[in-house]
Amino acid sequence: MPYKIELMAIGEDIYPLLQRAATALNGVQDQFEFHLSAAAQRAEGISFKRSTYTTSEIWEFLRDQRRRFGGLRPYIIAFVTRPLQSPQFAGLFGSREAEEGLAVVTTSDAAQYVKEITRYCCYYLVRYTLSFINPHIRSHEEASRKECYFHFKRYKPEIRESMDSGTICKPCRARLYDPPADDRAAHRPSLEEREALDKMLAYVSRTLPYAIIMKGGGVKGLAFAGALIELEKHYWFDRHVGASAGAIAAVLLAASYTPSELTTLLKEKSFRDFMDAPRWKIPLNLLWSRGCFPGETCRRWIADLLTKKIPQLAEVRMSALNGALIYAARQGSGTLTFDSRGERRDTAAAFAARCSMSIPFFFFPVTVDGRRVFDGGLRNNFPLSRFLAQEPRTNFIALYLGKPDNSNSRGLISGDLLDIVIEGEERSTVDAHRDKVIVIDTSPVGTIDFNLADIEKEFLLRVGKAAALKFLHAQNFNDGPSQAEVASAENEAEASRRAVIQMRRRNRKFRLLLLFLIVLCAAVFAFAATSMLR
Repeated sequence: MPYKIELMAIGEDIYPLLQRAATALNGVQDQFEFHLSAAAQRAEGISFKRSTYTTSEIWEFLRDQRRRFGGLRPYIIAFVTRPLQSPQFAGLFGSREAEEGLAVVTTSDAAQYVKEITRYCCYYLVRYTLSFINPHIRSHEEASRKECYFHFKRYKPEIRESMDSGTICKPCRARLYDPPADDRAAHRPSLEEREALDKMLAYVSRTLPYAIIMKGGGVKGLAFAGALIELEKHYWFDRHVGASAGAIAAVLLAASYTPSELTTLLKEKSFRDFMDAPRWKIPLNLLWSRGCFPGETCRRWIADLLTKKIPQLAEVRMSALNGALIYAARQGSGTLTFDSRGERRDTAAAFAARCSMSIPFFFFPVTVDGRRVFDGGLRNNFPLSRFLAQEPRTNFIALYLGKPDNSNSRGLISGDLLDIVIEGEERSTVDAHRDKVIVIDTSPVGTIDFNLADIEKEFLLRVGKAAALKFLHAQNFNDGPSQAEVASAENEAEASRRAVIQMRRRNRKFRLLLLFLIVLCAAVFAFAATSMLR
């Protein structure tokens, strides 16, 4: 039975903020359930307005709430937006009556010290949850222990130190986890509860590992590298999930390639090398092998890169990677999963990535267990829903290649029809997790534009960077990018997009002119030959 901890807004409706904090902590563990006050109680809390709140009147209000509304409400944490004071101290950020299961927090003036107000609320939710477990743990003022959650913050900027450290000092931890036998008010946390507390502490301190989930998109996946360079400044990932192009990035990142190394590799690589069949053979390949190109060049390239990071004589297997999870589509039986921690962990990692990037009619489909395997994008091009169904409590950030609005209409020429086939209907998934999804608009580059020019590669890196910076700015990190940095990156990306569009228009005109000249020359020669025969 989890602890049920109620969150109540007093004096102002800040329930959207409280819901974000509750969702964040509920999302990483299941031993402590944070929930908002019932609708019947909210109006009275919001109407209880003061210019300054005292802890004594907050306690009396909450006791009265319990008496009048009844029900099982063992723990209540109230939030106010005005200054808070106690009989002993003014300018408090929070206080507690832990033996009664009550606590109060103010957001007044918090923004002077902490830009991330949701994380600030999460900090106090964890702080008072710890007090509910053992009400007899008292605040201390020892300078050597000021990073501890139980350190009394007379100097308000020190709150950032506790938030960022995620620390409970040794004396407090000993009292929390091993209370004296005669301390009947204390609850000795179970192993599961301790693990849940550690996860919440790690979440608040931003040291909880994340999963990075990457959509398929062929050559457009180069944009991932531009985004990841910025993301790694604030997050670290222990789960690398992807399909198609995302699968290639996933196995390389899971082999400990850094985003900067990935950027260098992809900038220097000619993607045209992956079109590993002479033109005259393409019709025969389509007829007999159901694809234009074998894809072996790409598989060997991945295998060589993996061996450079994980040197061994045998081919690197999925099990040697750090949390790689990639998807492919299999004929007749749905999704095929390659998981370094589970299913098909003994599969060669390069082969698994090759399975996931079997773009229909472009690369040969490969065979697993006697059945043909196709591009992971056919079923899970944006594998977020699939991943969350498997690991629902994993913290994640997802990279989505597509337009940020509903203007993804395409023509039916070049690689556009293929984009429609493998992109599928994913926008509802994006909308459901919009606060954790980075949308990267890579147009006009298409999935199978393997003959990318340097200017197009630079464009993909820039749009990835701009999208990541915009996402990070929205998180309100104290050390995050400024609005000016975001605007500068977006301007550079859009200037690069215009340059790519202009280059493509010039190339299209040149090809049309060349085609016209060829047809004209053929007509002239035909006319001349006909004249000579008369």
